[in-house]
Amino acid sequence: MLSVVGIGPGSLDLMTERAKERITSADVIMGNERYIELIEKIIPESAEVIIGKMGTEVERAKKAVELGKHKNVVLISGGDAGIYGMAGLIIEVIGYTEKETKLEIIPGITAAFASAALLGAPLSNDFAVVSLSDLLVPWNEIEKKLAGLAKIDIVVVIYNPMSKTRKVQLEYAHQVFMKYRDRKTLVGIVKNAEREGCEIEITSLEELPDFYHRIDMSTTIIIGCSRTKKLRGLMVTRRGYERKYNYGGVEARHMSNPVHEPGDYVEAGSRIWELSKAIVGDIVSKYPGPLSENEKRVAERVVFANADPSFLNLLVFKHNPVEAGIQCIKDGKIIITDIEMVKAGISKKYRDRVMCFLNAPKSTETARKEGLTKTAAGIRLAKELICNNIVVIGNAPSACEELCTLVESGIKPDLAVITPVGFVNASETKEKILSMDVPCIAIKGSRGGTPSAVAIINAIIEIAHQ
Repeated sequence: MLSVVGIGPGSLDLMTERAKERITSADVIMGNERYIELIEKIIPESAEVIIGKMGTEVERAKKAVELGKHKNVVLISGGDAGIYGMAGLIIEVIGYTEKETKLEIIPGITAAFASAALLGAPLSNDFAVVSLSDLLVPWNEIEKKLAGLAKIDIVVVIYNPMSKTRKVQLEYAHQVFMKYRDRKTLVGIVKNAEREGCEIEITSLEELPDFYHRIDMSTTIIIGCSRTKKLRGLMVTRRGYERKYNYGGVEARHMSNPVHEPGDYVEAGSRIWELSKAIVGDIVSKYPGPLSENEKRVAERVVFANADPSFLNLLVFKHNPVEAGIQCIKDGKIIITDIEMVKAGISKKYRDRVMCFLNAPKSTETARKEGLTKTAAGIRLAKELICNNIVVIGNAPSACEELCTLVESGIKPDLAVITPVGFVNASETKEKILSMDVPCIAIKGSRGGTPSAVAIINAIIEIAHQ
């Protein structure tokens, strides 16, 4: 008897009773080292354990089929055995070898479902799953699938997004989805779902690159569609109940006529926007720190952008930066950004005055020759423009470090907005720029990111245009 068993995401209490029963009564248990570790507490002492390695799946399948003719064999798959698991290969081996083996396939909770539950309910309507691993599937086939899925308004789950040697595939997928979907589309990121070291993030499609450094083969990414919303901190893809029934939502006001006019949604959105601004304004008004009226307006945008009042304790204004920034905007000064995502987020009113040198050919050349990051090389390339203009660094600590070097050499911007995020040099470089004689707005510590940087500079642009 051969049982191909899906053990779920890794937590024993999420494994089915049938799966546990087959494992505890097995004569032979086969699987890779990681999966064996996850179930070792329920492996019987009498069972023979055969640990396989990546790349030996075919040999493992053949051996399982052969042993299954005479013993109770359990072949372990993570998640569900039939979803990127061993079940399909086992059936192929049996089919091609024409050997009679009694076979059963026991389902498990796949990574898509475990991750979706941790994020909320992003898969409550139609969805598709695609793997970015091109070890078995040619990359040109995966490219076609990504393009097709990106065009359809459907939630997409991405497996195997990035490994130590395979990084460009996720970058390509992001570019494709940015081409066909709204940049604010919600994206859920779950690493080590229901395992030790589980990490959960809900971000937007445009901000996905900010999390590349935390993504690996144990990460599942869920890209929402137009009906995917964030409610009470959770992702949910609406199935359509709000169109037909009144259960408290602002959209379901006309029970006798569930078809809404477009203006209904606009009006509801405006009310939510105004209510949110009022809540944030109340939070900032109670902040005990000494903030000017314009600084309060900047602080409100930062709190609003992050939905987190704790940013008030991290926000620092040095050398009257808001007033300096307002004057820069009125004078039409140039804004230099560290990454394209920051540039894309800056108000359209001022977009034609924003420059980013990250992807300039000379930046790549400089980075290679000087041993710099591309973001740092981009800032160095812009040094002739930085003096007396605005610099906005929302992502890269190395770009901030390069700016500090330029300031030390006498090249000073009229305003620096500094919010790089990370655990390596982010906090230190912010403190360094804050210690210099440069008008500066910064988010202290390891937190920050593109949303904070964009919120700050857009607030200043808004004030300047009033």
